[in-house]
Amino acid sequence: MHVFQSPVMMIRQTVTALIDHRKNFRKTLIAIALVAGGVVFVLAMTAYSGLSRWLFHHVMGLEGQTLDEAVAMLKILFLFPLLVSIRDFFSGLLIKFRNAPLIAAASVARVVYVALFVASIEHLARLPGALLASLMFVGGVGIETVIVVVGTRLLNGSVTQKLSVLDQEAGQAEPKRLTYPLFIRFFTPLIVTTAIYNVFMPIVNAGLARSDQPDLTLSVFAVAWGLGMVVLSPSNMLHQLPIRYDTQGGKNQSIRLFIFALASLSALVMVLIAFTNLGYNILRHWIGTSHEVSLLASDVLKLMCISPFLLATREYYWGILLKRRLTRFLWQGKLVNLVYLLLVLAGLMALNPVNAAIVGALCLISGDAAECLFLLWVSRRHLTPT
Repeated sequence: MHVFQSPVMMIRQTVTALIDHRKNFRKTLIAIALVAGGVVFVLAMTAYSGLSRWLFHHVMGLEGQTLDEAVAMLKILFLFPLLVSIRDFFSGLLIKFRNAPLIAAASVARVVYVALFVASIEHLARLPGALLASLMFVGGVGIETVIVVVGTRLLNGSVTQKLSVLDQEAGQAEPKRLTYPLFIRFFTPLIVTTAIYNVFMPIVNAGLARSDQPDLTLSVFAVAWGLGMVVLSPSNMLHQLPIRYDTQGGKNQSIRLFIFALASLSALVMVLIAFTNLGYNILRHWIGTSHEVSLLASDVLKLMCISPFLLATREYYWGILLKRRLTRFLWQGKLVNLVYLLLVLAGLMALNPVNAAIVGALCLISGDAAECLFLLWVSRRHLTPT
C-alpha cells in the first residue's frame, strides 16, 4: 500500500506552495485529484485482480493463510491513499489559513480511535483478523479526514472566498501563472524524492542483517531509532514555516530563530535520553526491551543528538525551495543522501564493529549531513537573498 501511496505523500506541501493565489486553486485541485485518482485506481485494480496474490506470493514470499489475509486486507486498504490525499489537501489549506491546531486535533482523534479499537478488539474477535486490521487503519485516517474537511469549512467558510481575502491582505493583484506542465515539473521531483527516501530504511536493515548478530543488531537499531524519531518528529513539519511565512523582503530571521530554538530543544531532550538513565528506563521499563538491548541502544541515541540540527537545516531549505518551486533540487539532495548512505554503510560494515547498530545511525546521519551540505550549496548558487 505504501509503495503505491508514494506519489501522494507530498500533497500537503504542494498545496501550501502552489495555491499562492485564488486563481491557482482550481488547477492545483484538478491536478492533485488526477494523481490521487490514478493511484487509487491502480491500487484497486491490483487488489481486486490476481496481481495482488501474485505479488504477495512470488515477490514477498507469502503463503497459506498469511497470503489470503494479505490479499483480503489490500481490498480494503486501497481506500487509504484516497483518504490520505483528501486529508493532506485540506491540511495544506488549514496551514495556509493559519488553522494548523485543527490538524493536531485530528491526529489526536485518530490516536484515540485506534486506542479504543484496540481496547475493544476482544469483543470483535469473531471478525476476520484481516478485516479488523484494515478497519483500524482506514477508520483512523477516515476520522482524521472528516475532521479536517469539516473543520476547514466551519472555520473558513468558502475556500475560494477565504483565498480571495488572503490575496487582498497580501496586496497580490495577479498570481504566479500556474499551468499543468508547471505542476508536473513541480510535483514529479517530489514523487522521486519520496521514492528515494522510502528505500533508506530497507537498505540499512539489509546491511545490518549481515552483521555477526543480525537479530540483536536489528532490534537495537529499531528501538533506538524509533525512540529518537519520537523526539525528532516535530522537525518533519518545519518546512511549512518558510512556505507559509517566507517573504521577499529579507525578513526570515524570526523563522530561522524559531527553527534553531526548536532544534536546540529537541537536541536537549535527546541528550537527556542518551546520556542519562532516562533512555534506559524508557526502553527497559516502558517499551519492555531486554537489558542488553537497552544498553546498546544508548550508543545509537548518543549519535542522534546531532540530528535535530541537521533536520532543521534541511527542512528550512526544503521550505524555501518549495516556495520558489525549485523542487528539482529536493530529489537531487535526496539522491546525494542515498549515495553517501551506501558508501558509509559499505565502509563501516567492512570494519565489523562490536555494536553494529551504530552503523545504521551513522549511515542515516551522514546521509542527512551530505544532503544539508548540498542544500547549502544550492542556496548560495540558485537562491536570491530572501
